[in-house]
Amino acid sequence: MNPLALYLLFVKIGFCTFGGGFAMIPFFQDELVTRRALMAPAEFADIVALAQITPGPVGLNAATYIGQQQAGFLGGLAATLGGATPSLVLGLLVAYFLKAFEQNRHWRALLCGIRPATLGLIVSAVVFFAETSLFTAPLAALWRAGESFGICWQGVVIFAASLLAEWLWKPNVLWVMLGAALAGWLLFL
Repeated sequence: MNPLALYLLFVKIGFCTFGGGFAMIPFFQDELVTRRALMAPAEFADIVALAQITPGPVGLNAATYIGQQQAGFLGGLAATLGGATPSLVLGLLVAYFLKAFEQNRHWRALLCGIRPATLGLIVSAVVFFAETSLFTAPLAALWRAGESFGICWQGVVIFAASLLAEWLWKPNVLWVMLGAALAGWLLFL
C-alpha cells in the first residue's frame, strides 16, 4: 500500500472506532487480514502484542508498525498520522461542544448505545487472540465437521499465569509481558 492509502485507511478506522486502541483491533484485523490479506492472522497477533509492550497507545503503535511494514518510513508516518487524526478532530469537537451537550438526553442515549458496542469490539479482539494463541484452529472449527480443533497447552499456561498475576499482584504490564515472553521462549523452544 502507498502512504496516502495507509493514511486514509487508518483515518477511516479511527473515525469508525470508539473505545481506544483495543476497540480498533477488530477493524485492523478485518481490513488488513481478512479483506486485504496483507498479513496472516498470527503475524497480526504478533504485531498487536509488540504494540502493547511499546510505550504509547496500542492502536497507534500497531498502525505505525503496520504502516512501516507496508511502505517503509513514510508508510509508518502516514499510518500514525491517520490513526491520530480522528482522535484529534473528535477531541477538539468534544471539548468545544461538551458543555452544550452535557445534559442532553439524546446525547446520553447515544453514549449508552456506544458503550456496549465498544465492549463487543473488545471481546471480538479477545476472541481473535484466543484463536491465535490458545487454540490450534479458529473457534468456528468446533461447529464444522472434519476440522480438527485443539488447545495449545503452552498458551493456556501463559494466559492463566498472566491473568492470575494481574488479579493477585497488579504488576506493571511490562513485567507481565516480559514474563510471558520468557515463558514462551521456555515452553515453545
